[in-house]
Amino acid sequence: MSFRARLVLAAAYLVTAVVLALEIPLALNIKRRAEADFRASVFGQAALLSARIADGVASASTRPAAPVPSRLAAVVGQSGEPGQRVVVTDDRGRVLADSAGVATTREPYATAQRPEFSVALFEGRVDYRRRFSDTLGSELLLVTVPVVDRDRVVGTVRVSASRESVEDSVQRSWIRLALIGLAVIAAALVLAWVLAGTLARPLARLRETAGRLGSGDLDARASTEGPKELFAVATSFNRMADALSSNLRAQRDFVANASHQLRTPLTGLKLRLEAIRAEGGAAAENAAKAEAELDRLEALVGDLLELARASTQSATGTSVDLADVASSAVERWSAPAADAGQTISIGATASARIYADPGDLAHVVDNLIENALKYSPPGTRVTVEADGSDGRATLVVADDGPGIPAEERTRVFERFYRGSNGRRSGPGTGLGLAIVAELAERWGGEVRLLEGPGTRVVVTFARSPAER
Repeated sequence: MSFRARLVLAAAYLVTAVVLALEIPLALNIKRRAEADFRASVFGQAALLSARIADGVASASTRPAAPVPSRLAAVVGQSGEPGQRVVVTDDRGRVLADSAGVATTREPYATAQRPEFSVALFEGRVDYRRRFSDTLGSELLLVTVPVVDRDRVVGTVRVSASRESVEDSVQRSWIRLALIGLAVIAAALVLAWVLAGTLARPLARLRETAGRLGSGDLDARASTEGPKELFAVATSFNRMADALSSNLRAQRDFVANASHQLRTPLTGLKLRLEAIRAEGGAAAENAAKAEAELDRLEALVGDLLELARASTQSATGTSVDLADVASSAVERWSAPAADAGQTISIGATASARIYADPGDLAHVVDNLIENALKYSPPGTRVTVEADGSDGRATLVVADDGPGIPAEERTRVFERFYRGSNGRRSGPGTGLGLAIVAELAERWGGEVRLLEGPGTRVVVTFARSPAER
């Protein structure tokens, strides 16, 4: 996960926690406030109606056999709002008026199933309760208030109102609150993304500069723009790059000078030994042995210098097809293989373009072919293959010789390690495969030794476009 994404996620976590900490109590408070307002509204309607009809209820209660005054029924019928029902009873709990017209006049209504009427009639208190209505399919708020005339309870008024409107109102408020919270989180994420970019961009440029330096661009330097922390990091990086560039240039100069200074006296010494050997006599035999050791020393010096160049030289690559590299190598080594009584051929090849230095790749395949010919008996067949499938490019050099013992496979790429086959085959430096590994790693490759028969070495690269 990128640094920028981590910053945005951290900001998202913090803002979400803050929004939830604020909105959850606010949402609960909205619900409580809506419940309280609804309850107060229903109570206000019931209390107002109780005051308006107190005289009519008192008259109907004192004359239980007389008809209920029409004015009382009219007032009750007009008082109920949509979704509400008003029931008025006398002091005995019998119905005087029902806004819904369901209950019959003088019908006993203060039953055990409706205890709210008993609370209002006999205790003189306002009763609040909830009850689910199977008929309406929703929960009701029941507010029952006593009707008082001259300090005496003469009846009750019960207003039942559906809570569906309250719940809908609360849900709408919660939805609006959630949308506001999401908008705040989204705005915070956008701001965090922008602010994180101001930190991530300098780091991305620093990473790009480090990549260029690692690829051989010794002049690559990091920009020192940005916050003081990034300025300090970029300044330290540039100091390191200056020191590294100086060291690499010094090593490169040393390799170039050593190549000239070492080869010149070795060549002179070889000429003197050849002259001594040509004179014959007892010294000629010793001169021939010294000349063989000198050849070995010259090969060792050449491999050491080549290994140093592979480790220190700046890399300049281009688009190279491994199939062309394999074909050219087989053509170069056909004559030496025939002279040694061996054969070399091109195997299955397919286009596999990578970004690398052609000279480095030629050196890789030459070392592998040379090892295959050198450590295999006459009659051995060497095959070179190239492939570019599955987003990878591979170069394979295989032979049907004796192979490498299993206990030596993990050490063949170590410097100066020759193994049993190498020691039996004659003088050598033990640096060939180490140079192959160093050159392959320079271009992002990997060298592996596969299990036989024979010896099979595969060099794998990541495929890349012509330019990068």
